[in-house]
Amino acid sequence: MSRLHFLTQFLNHPSPANIAALVGLGVIVLGLCYLASRVTLAVVVAVGMFLELFSGSWAYMGIPVPIDRAVLLLGLAILVLKGPRFVSERQIVLRPLHIVILAAVAWAAASAIIAGTMFTKLGFYAFLDRFGLVPFALFCLAPFVFGSARQRNVFLGLMVAMGLYLSFTALLEGAHLYRLVVPSYIGDQNVGIQWGRARGPMLETTGNGFCIFVGAVGAATALRTWHDGRARALCYLTILLAFPAEFLTLTRGVWIGAFVGTVGALLLVKRTRRWVFPSLGVAGLAVVLALAVSPTLNHEAVQSADRQSSVWDRQNTDLAALTIVAEHPLTGIGWEKFITESPNFMVQQPGYPITGLNLEVHNVFLSHAAELGIPGLLLWSLGLAGAARRGLLPGKIRWRRPRRSSRSGILPQAAATPRPVAPQPGTLETMPEWWVVWRPAGLAIFLCFGVIASLAPFSEPLPNGLLWTWLGILAVPYTSRARSRAFVRAGSWARQRGLSLAPTSA
Repeated sequence: MSRLHFLTQFLNHPSPANIAALVGLGVIVLGLCYLASRVTLAVVVAVGMFLELFSGSWAYMGIPVPIDRAVLLLGLAILVLKGPRFVSERQIVLRPLHIVILAAVAWAAASAIIAGTMFTKLGFYAFLDRFGLVPFALFCLAPFVFGSARQRNVFLGLMVAMGLYLSFTALLEGAHLYRLVVPSYIGDQNVGIQWGRARGPMLETTGNGFCIFVGAVGAATALRTWHDGRARALCYLTILLAFPAEFLTLTRGVWIGAFVGTVGALLLVKRTRRWVFPSLGVAGLAVVLALAVSPTLNHEAVQSADRQSSVWDRQNTDLAALTIVAEHPLTGIGWEKFITESPNFMVQQPGYPITGLNLEVHNVFLSHAAELGIPGLLLWSLGLAGAARRGLLPGKIRWRRPRRSSRSGILPQAAATPRPVAPQPGTLETMPEWWVVWRPAGLAIFLCFGVIASLAPFSEPLPNGLLWTWLGILAVPYTSRARSRAFVRAGSWARQRGLSLAPTSA
């Protein structure tokens, strides 16, 4: 309500200064609407996702309005006002996966309403970001937003820009050059937690490390797509800076997640499997040299590896979540109630003290089970598994069984070896070329997310959005189909003349 203070002041005291400010605000809004009409939907959504890096921290920059939310809402308004037929040449096909996601959202919403946390600030934004209403929407709308080659290039541009910015910022934080960090609140030790490590604009190392990894993976994918020399140079620079930036997070979960994701992606592609051990050797040598050259970095890394407080927090919160699941298996304790209710379920264990009071569960899966019950966890997990299945694992090649002789049962000479049949729709051989290029990157991101989500709360908006958007792009052949050629030609003619197509039956 504090954001309406200016409007109430204007209504009560319509001074010339307030009138001028209101007119100026109206001009800005109209200008933004005009720009939005000229900018493609993919650009608007990509900008909104990039601005999610600063979600929750706008007040530190003196900005009272969450710009990232406003830009994403602007993208939704563009989609609604222009119509899906005008912004994309694909149409969404309702699948069972969409029903599962809708059921998961309904279960979480009902839990939040019953628990009384839906309309609280913490519970509402956790429902949007941590559980995933916004990431789910990005997954379902990916065919409209990033369904074409040009739109996917916009998304890759977002990945490279994000990876380059976060990696460079992490290097400045690692060198303690906080005066050069932009925005300046990142270097303020009185703001946020984990000061002294590469925490980035999200003020949290796990989310920052995951986004750096996704940026590097996106840059590697862009190298196989882009041909411009300057753009490829930026991709190489992003990958080069991402490795030390990941290390400077000084977070074990990030290190393990990046390792598992990288090795998994390299093993998936046949021609890159031989580079697994050389890459690990070079990475290990680089770490040893960095620790030997910089005593400060060596001390901070050893201190981070020996830190026990985070381990105790994880053990206590995970054990409390398991206790809650045992006592409330069907409904849990209610959405976003763990922080306030967890002290009632913590028990002193031999070997370590009770810590982690008023903290979230350091495991996304246990968190959902404790707050939503086992059915809520199953619905959310089924949606995630279905998105990964449709995005990463197409159907297998089916082989025709050889015929046997009707009398002797001996295999005919011509049919001694099985013959592959024609690839079926949805198999690896029928997937488009861009999908084959994007698939290893999607696997790397999915594996890295799974590792970090098992070791950290992962409540920041952007990491969840990046995972579901990437899976949504890979699942485009399953969740949508191209419109008819006649309609595509008509849509191209209408767009050239700034017209809108009348709604027709699909």
